[in-house]
Amino acid sequence: IVELDDKIKKRAKLIANALVKKHKNVRSVLLKASPRTGILRTRDYKLIAGDRNTEVMHLENGCRLLLDPTKTYFSPRECTERMRIVNKVKENEHVLVFFAGIGPFAIEIAKKSKPLKVVGIEINPMAADYFRKNVRLNKLNNIEVIEGNVLEHAPRYYGFADRLLMPLPEKSLEYLAEAIKCTTLGGVVHFYCFAKENEIAEVKKKIKAVASSVNRSAKFLEVQKVLPYGPGIWKCRIDFAVD
Repeated sequence: IVELDDKIKKRAKLIANALVKKHKNVRSVLLKASPRTGILRTRDYKLIAGDRNTEVMHLENGCRLLLDPTKTYFSPRECTERMRIVNKVKENEHVLVFFAGIGPFAIEIAKKSKPLKVVGIEINPMAADYFRKNVRLNKLNNIEVIEGNVLEHAPRYYGFADRLLMPLPEKSLEYLAEAIKCTTLGGVVHFYCFAKENEIAEVKKKIKAVASSVNRSAKFLEVQKVLPYGPGIWKCRIDFAVD
């Protein structure tokens, strides 16, 4: 998948053919044709070389992940972040993943951290279908895949999660009250957001306010810069325990 400046887009075919020639494992080259949009977080692509079948097997941290980037959201750049979370999960925890996508967080946690159960909720039917396939591919029996809207399904899991992940930074605040309700006393929420360094304190205030609105409190544990997002802006993870 390539992103080209307007000045060199006219050479896209030449660039794509060179990539296919140099990297023998590359079957298709896609050009990003739009930003990510909508609740499904997908974007448009233009095929500029190779096979029209864009389904691919991604290998990460000892796990196999089948996906089609034209139909589902997935970021291989977050491999390191997923391992950070895997290393935080404790044995026999109940883990709930909002916005689970094709299942990378859920699958890597289930395979490596010995949780009692992992539940992933995903609204995109195609992503949920790949999630189910990936559970089978990795021969896991401690994952439950829920297809649908988080707001619709979260009430079934109130008080369930020892650990809850919210890897949708642009929308996490909208779902935070439900996340806190799903988390056990002393459980941990991994809250993702886009922010500048000097905005983190304000985000924490908003988290505290939401927790208070559902008669809970937040004890902050860690702030992790995950990836740069724009000039001075980071995708950040704010970890807090629910009391």
